[in-house]
Order: sequence, then structure tokens, then C-alpha cells
Amino acid sequence: MSDQTATRVKVRFAPSPTGFLHIGGARTALYNWLYAKHTGGEFFVRIEDTDTERSEERFTEDILATLRWLGLNWDGELVYQSKRMDRYRDLALDLVRQGHAYFCTCSEAEIEATRQVQMAQGLKPQYGRTCRDKGLSTGVIRAKIPLDGHVEFADLIRGPIRFENRDLDDFVLLRSNGAPTYNFTVVVDDLDMHMTHVIRGDDHINNTPKQIHVYRFLKGALPQFAHLPMILGDDKKKLSKRHGAVSTQDYRHEGYLPEALLNFLVRLGWSHGDQEIFSMEEMTKFFDFDAVQKSGAVFNREKLLWINGEHIRRVDSERLREIILEDQTTGWDARARERLHHKKTAELVAIIQPKIKLIRELAEQLEPLCTPGVCPVDIHSVKWPKDPEIAVTVKSRVRKAVERLLEDWGSEFHGRSLVPSPWAAWNESSSLNDAGISIFDIEGRMRALCEVGGVKLGELAQPMRLCLSGRLVSAGVFELLAVLPWSVVDARLRQLLVLLEQ
Repeated sequence: MSDQTATRVKVRFAPSPTGFLHIGGARTALYNWLYAKHTGGEFFVRIEDTDTERSEERFTEDILATLRWLGLNWDGELVYQSKRMDRYRDLALDLVRQGHAYFCTCSEAEIEATRQVQMAQGLKPQYGRTCRDKGLSTGVIRAKIPLDGHVEFADLIRGPIRFENRDLDDFVLLRSNGAPTYNFTVVVDDLDMHMTHVIRGDDHINNTPKQIHVYRFLKGALPQFAHLPMILGDDKKKLSKRHGAVSTQDYRHEGYLPEALLNFLVRLGWSHGDQEIFSMEEMTKFFDFDAVQKSGAVFNREKLLWINGEHIRRVDSERLREIILEDQTTGWDARARERLHHKKTAELVAIIQPKIKLIRELAEQLEPLCTPGVCPVDIHSVKWPKDPEIAVTVKSRVRKAVERLLEDWGSEFHGRSLVPSPWAAWNESSSLNDAGISIFDIEGRMRALCEVGGVKLGELAQPMRLCLSGRLVSAGVFELLAVLPWSVVDARLRQLLVLLEQ
């Protein structure tokens, strides 16, 4: 096999489709992608599907769909190892002919018995090289690792790493059924694809010396290696499903933005000063291995949630509306989804997004606002004074204030010849804001009413927010009053009056 001749950086993400793409794999893909884009190189995807018993098409589809959602688009065609089996077998036989590999017929029981003896003697358990010099022509094919010397490579993150050859096994290249092993196929593919850098998790460090020997057997140029720190749970143990090692698509369904998840992932082992929030452009500009840490990075759900909230506040509200429209899991009926297309809905999205951390929270808060008529609410959920007599007095004052608001704003709204429109026919003159009553006017009038009526602003605003939005926690009551169609405001505040009477 000829040496690599490529000078442009070429990296690859090579997942096995034996499960859904989890957070650790997504971060590996991101680091590869960032380094390629930072250097003006190329990023490739290779599906390592030689494990025919465990590989499934649905896992491949999940991996590719996740990469597309994250925006980690690849160069060139996808490479599937399952389509290259003849290539692996031919090269393994070539290595036998060249004296770099040999056939082995030892059974698993014999190999295990040897290992037990080695462990009893305090030795490192490995294959006993029983068939190394027998010249067999059947069985598995094993690499013929030199018995002396060492392997050393300069890791871009960890610096020089050295392994003694005596500690390396004569590992299997080709199984007896003709199936190649990982440590063989990965080298063949990386050489054929002219990879200049191999960026992967540090759980592969012990595989690297074995692979370096295969590179030498095949007379191929070594790539540069970079082994990323492990992602740990909050208990500093390897990330598991309990910590968050689930399908990356689950975060999409929970309401995370792809750029927020990437921002979180890039910080799991890399930093740029004290900066926490990054755009993709900034990540690409600043990323390099000099700033990648050696120690494991802790997965922190609260930080991920905070980062997502920061990104939600930065994106265009129209994009958030489009995400909700595309999401088929919200449970909205067809008419409610139709209202998402209205201009007023975009205004509602804009006033809700500063107060949320997940897109699903936006959908939850938006749904009752996009529903005609009143909301089913429990007026007792409002924090009224504990003293019953005082509570009655407060409710009476709140009711009078709401009546005055409806009378003043309603007459002004109609006085400007602005006809309240139903949700199905929203137009640009359907809200207080469109009638020229700004959010500042609304706040000023509500404060004035509170002062005259002897009621606190919070005592008035909380039940109004509940009836307007169906929630005690939502966008601000002033913003809702300004943006919601007057027909909706009128109906829901009159509902409040009825509830207060009860």
C-alpha cells in the first residue's frame, strides 16, 4: 500500500450502528468537524457496520439524522465498511504472505486456559503465540507483533505515549468466518481515505499501538492522533444512561436547539478563555487541540439547560415558530397549528422566548394563547391573602380594577374604529398595541388603577396573567395585554370577573 500523499487535513467520524448516537459520539463528531473547518480541511463519515449481528439500519438512520440536525454535514460520499469486506480479506492474506501475520487454530478454551495460567503467575494475560511459527493455512489470522522494541506516538492532546511491544497481543485481524476486526479495518479505511488525523475518545488509546503496527505492515503513513477526554457523570464515573448518555435525538425532542447542544458539547473538554456561549462561527474560529484538556469532563444538565436558554434568547423568533410547526409531538390540533402561521403568533413567541429554557416550554405556553375563548383555570391557585376577610376585600378591589380596564380600553379600542377580530381572521388591527395603546401605556394605567383602587400591582397582575395565559408563570401580563387580540383579552378578563364573583 502506498504512502499517503494528501496534505490537506482530512478527518472522519466513524460510528458503529449498533445503537443510537449518544452524547459522547456527538462530541467526537463535533471535534472532528470543527478541526476540519478550522484548518480548511475535510470531514468524512464512515459507518463501521462489520458487526452484522448488532448493526441495524435504524441506528444508521439515527446517526445520520442527528448529524444533519446538528449541522455537522460531511464531505464526499458515505463509506460503509460492509461494502469493503473483500478489501479487508485480501489485505489480511497479503500480510500472511509477507510474514506480518499468521493463521491460528487455537480454540477459545485453549486461549482462556493460557490466560488463566498467566494471571496466576502475575503476568499480563494475552494470547500465548502458540501458532505463531507453525505455518498454518486455516483458522483466524493474527498480527505478528515484534517481540522486542516499542511503539511511541505523539498525541496532540496528551503528548508522547509509549507502549512496549512485549505487552501487546498478537491480536486477530480476520476471524475464522472471514469477518475483519476493528483494529484492522480502521487502519485499512483510514489509509484508503487518506486520513491525516484520527480524533477519537481516549478509550481507544490502548488500540493505537496495535493499529500503528498495522500501519507499518501496510507501509502506510501514520496519521496524527488526538484522544479526547472521557465524558463523566456528576459522580465522576463514566457517563451512563443514568447521567445522560441517551440518544442525542432525545435532546431535540426535549426542546434543545442544535447550536446550544453543540455549544455545551464543545465545552466538555475545551475552553477559550472564560467564554461560555459560542456561535458555530466562533467555535470554528477558536478551536484547536492546545485548549483541549486531558482530564475527563463532567456532564452537567443544569449548565446544558442554561446554555439552551441563552441560545433561545438569541435566535430569531420566527425560527422558533418554525421549529414548533415542524414538531409533530406537541399534541396541538389542526386549527391550533394553523394559528401558528399568524403574524400575531410570532409576536407572542417574541415575548415568551426571553423567559424559557426549552422550546417545549414555548410550545406549552403558546398553545393556550393560540386557542380561542377562555382557558380552564383554577382561581384558587392564585396566592390570595390567608385571612378570608382580607382575601374577599382584595378580590373585590381586583374585580373593580378589571372592570375599569375593560371599560376604558374597550371604549378606546372601539373608538378607533378597530373591530375585534376572531382568531381565525386575525389582522393587523386586532390588539391594544395595534390600537396605539403601547405596553408602556398599559403598565402606566394598571399602576394608576392600583394606586386609586388600593390594590397592589401583584394582586392585580397575577389573576390576570392566569386567565390570559392559563398559567401562573408565563410572559409578562403587560406584554400579553398588548399583543393578544382584543377579543381574546375581553373574553378572558370577563371570565376573571365571573371567577372573582364566585
